[in-house]
Amino acid sequence: MTSRSKNAVRSYETEIEKSREESNWKKVVDLAQQLKSRSPQHESLAHFLIGEGKLEVYLDEWPPIKENIERAQRELSEARGYLTLATDEAGKKAGVALDAHLLLGKLNYACGAYDESLKQYNLAELSTLTEKELPVRSLRIVAESYAIKGLCLEQNALPGSTSRFKQAERESELIRSFELASELTLLYLQRAQAARAGVVLETALQRAPLLHIRAGRLQSAIDRYREMLTAVESVSTQSLRLTLARQLAEVLMRGVTGQVYKAPEALVVTPQQGTLTRRREEHVSEGPWKPKKYAAINQFVPRNEYEEVMLVLLVGEAMAVRDAVLSQSAEFEAARAHSLRNAVALVDLLALAAVRWGQLPLLLESLERAMKFSFGCAHVWRARALAAAAAARPLAASNSPSGSGAYRGQGAGVRALGVCRRAAALRRHDAPLRLVAASNCFRAGWIEEGIEMADEALAIEIERNGPMLARCYLYSGIGHQMRAQKTNSRIEKDAANDLSLKQLLKSVELDDNDHLAFYHLALQYMYIGMLNEAMEATRACLRARAECGGGLRLCAALWACAGAGRRAARALHAARLARHHYPHAEWPLWALAALQLVWESGDAALATGKELLKLLNSTEAESDIEQNGYAELEALSDSQHDDTQSNRDAVSIRAESAGAFVAERALSDVEGGEAARAHALSPLQQHRAHAWLLLADLCLRLDRTHAAAGCVSEAAALTPHSHLVLYTRGLVHAASSEWEEARQCFQNALAIHPTHLDSMVQLGSAYYELGWLRLAERALREAGALGPLRADTWRRLALVLGALGEPAAAADAAAAALQLHPAAPLAAPLAAPLALDLPL
Repeated sequence: MTSRSKNAVRSYETEIEKSREESNWKKVVDLAQQLKSRSPQHESLAHFLIGEGKLEVYLDEWPPIKENIERAQRELSEARGYLTLATDEAGKKAGVALDAHLLLGKLNYACGAYDESLKQYNLAELSTLTEKELPVRSLRIVAESYAIKGLCLEQNALPGSTSRFKQAERESELIRSFELASELTLLYLQRAQAARAGVVLETALQRAPLLHIRAGRLQSAIDRYREMLTAVESVSTQSLRLTLARQLAEVLMRGVTGQVYKAPEALVVTPQQGTLTRRREEHVSEGPWKPKKYAAINQFVPRNEYEEVMLVLLVGEAMAVRDAVLSQSAEFEAARAHSLRNAVALVDLLALAAVRWGQLPLLLESLERAMKFSFGCAHVWRARALAAAAAARPLAASNSPSGSGAYRGQGAGVRALGVCRRAAALRRHDAPLRLVAASNCFRAGWIEEGIEMADEALAIEIERNGPMLARCYLYSGIGHQMRAQKTNSRIEKDAANDLSLKQLLKSVELDDNDHLAFYHLALQYMYIGMLNEAMEATRACLRARAECGGGLRLCAALWACAGAGRRAARALHAARLARHHYPHAEWPLWALAALQLVWESGDAALATGKELLKLLNSTEAESDIEQNGYAELEALSDSQHDDTQSNRDAVSIRAESAGAFVAERALSDVEGGEAARAHALSPLQQHRAHAWLLLADLCLRLDRTHAAAGCVSEAAALTPHSHLVLYTRGLVHAASSEWEEARQCFQNALAIHPTHLDSMVQLGSAYYELGWLRLAERALREAGALGPLRADTWRRLALVLGALGEPAAAADAAAAALQLHPAAPLAAPLAAPLALDLPL
């Protein structure tokens, strides 16, 4: 009979232990009551189990937070009584008194009795527990005990008179409690795969590194995050790892630099002795209370803070995307919103890191993955629009292969515009987003689309009287300025010029400290021939920002104009100042060479031209051009060189120049085939070719025709079918009085670039020298229709009309040339183009 009773008790204990590990507390209470009735000698054990079961049942429904303190004080009295009974001498003999004290500490914490909770932990001698293998349930009890002890110590503030030694001792005890709690929690979750951490343990996992940060021990906080993240993952730690990864990335990005950063150390795996197996253990543990950690021979270990931040963010982003809720059903709305918040937080951090370190393709891939769960999320769409706009490169700077691949840069612009339109529909009152879209359109040469987006932003800001109103007027003015430069119709050109001037004046009126607004206003004044007003606007631009590249270029150009007086010293000083501010840009050398040729000497101009070529041939210049390192962020004229020798085309990426670009690429494809595709033109090659053409022009002005021909040959080797090469070769033939060859060169240049103004004027001169006067008149009148403010065109037309015996018409043309002469820069053919600056 006694043996049968012992077997029954043993079966009860086995079933109870199984139910405790499974957190089936109602069954634990029922079995404990049966055990108490069947075996009175196990009464202390039964009291402990009943108290534990009732406590855990309550806490499963009402977590131990401040809002539930009053309810806990009312409803946990019965559990308190049972657990207190288990702490008597019988309980000590039964071996449940220690666990009962630990659970009473948890119960008192739920009731808000923090001092009593700490007293229970002192009775259990929690601080001196020996590290040894524990059952799964005991692991959780001890982990919660350390966590609650730390929380209670935080709640009980020390008196102001406490010594620093006592404060430091308490802070050390607090951190140690949370660290032990976090390690035991991870170990518990690894051993109990289906268990949930709960509020207390989740708080403990996050508190230890935060306390290190608060105490100024940043490296200790980082090490704590690393230890938790290198622990072997379990089902219950997935959401926790996502939070910890995000927090570690934030700490690394905010408080760590290369000087203080310490790379993590790889865990060393010690192979087991005396075994014949070749299998390596991938998990290691440093003690009975330490969680298992990942360790492998090929495990990646970051070497600097950049690699670690990107690794942590990419791992976190992968977890956030994996846990995203895709269902749009109402029942999953809360879960979907929670997963979206987690994913958006990771994507935002990844955007900061990727943009800071120039990894835009990586960011775009992440945002593409975010599209599957961010339907209708305006924030994600806006981030994707901004990233796509930043990644879209100007067409002239595209470094893609020839043929259809030459438009990859434009394809990126198309995608950026499409994403911007989608994001704008979700954010109906977001003017800056539309300005980004307008900037993207202007860079790609889509003027009408850019004006449309700028006008939408302007309407939004006018309605709300927003802070971006001045910048909206500026973008609208830029669009109409580009439209005026593009169109060949006099009526449309005048209307666009008037509207652009009106918008730019409004922008300056609203913000008199915006150097970009003053710069574009000065540029507009120069386009319409109002040089005095252009100079005043340029001075205002440089007062707002002394190192503005566009303002320095305008100064050099305006002071070089005959109408502004021969202010050689000022023009040269402006060019040299621009060279000082932008040492790796080539446009200051272009302008300086042109001015030196007029006011210093031809040898000085040639020396500057050679310096330009040396700059472009150097490895440093190549790196700067590939990365646009020499350009201002908001003054892309420093890096956009569409046409370096045409006043008419001295504007941003235009439809005509884009057509010439395509024609040149097509000719290269036809002639070279696969060889042309293998050696596609790069921006560096184009800049080198332009430098050789500059040297050729300088040599022509110094009557060194053979040297000029050699420079043209060098440029032709780099860009054999460029209209600029053909145009300059025609100048060389014209200097040698080879007018038939010059005519063919100018006609070929116009076949590639039909609106290249310089080629049209020189073709008219060639016709004149050949005696084909009517053809010369036609060519010069077409040039006058395209560029009515160019004095040289009307002067040559006056000569042609005089030769045709039309003195009245010749006199009108000569009068127009004299009237426009002050507006013509003295070194026009050599001046770098005043391309359009587009603010970001």
